[in-house]
Amino acid sequence: MGTKTAVAAGAAGVVAIGLVARTLVRKQPESDGDSRHPEGWKAVTVLGDPSAFEQGAYPEPLQRLAEGLEVRVQPAPGDKGFEVHARVKDDADKALFGDDEPDQALRAALRDAKQLIETGEVLRAVPRPHGKRPTTLFGVAVDKAEDEAKGGGVL
Repeated sequence: MGTKTAVAAGAAGVVAIGLVARTLVRKQPESDGDSRHPEGWKAVTVLGDPSAFEQGAYPEPLQRLAEGLEVRVQPAPGDKGFEVHARVKDDADKALFGDDEPDQALRAALRDAKQLIETGEVLRAVPRPHGKRPTTLFGVAVDKAEDEAKGGGVL
């Protein structure tokens, strides 16, 4: 094994171990507000034109939930696109969110809307691309972490 291959394998191992470690950390009990986002607001920064959010005309992932959301759009610092802030309304119909928890559905919708505006499509890791790849210890760890993440993490 060459030096570059060994370094790449080592780096992949560190990433895989970090991903698995994050999935093993237990969730803290829910509080009234998310300490990272005051009053339950979730936010994403989008590199693009904010006209996709003008007058309540949201990209499809958010449009499905729009009736149950409060949404604010503002310029991002440093002229780096715009920020979309959203939260679930207190009186929102939980049926809008299907089987998902409302906050989880909001996170997924914000992520998908960001991808649609920036790339024109929503990228998916699952189902995994077809074809053959050798099974490796780190590959199994990354696949397991990805399967268990279910949309968690930083937006």
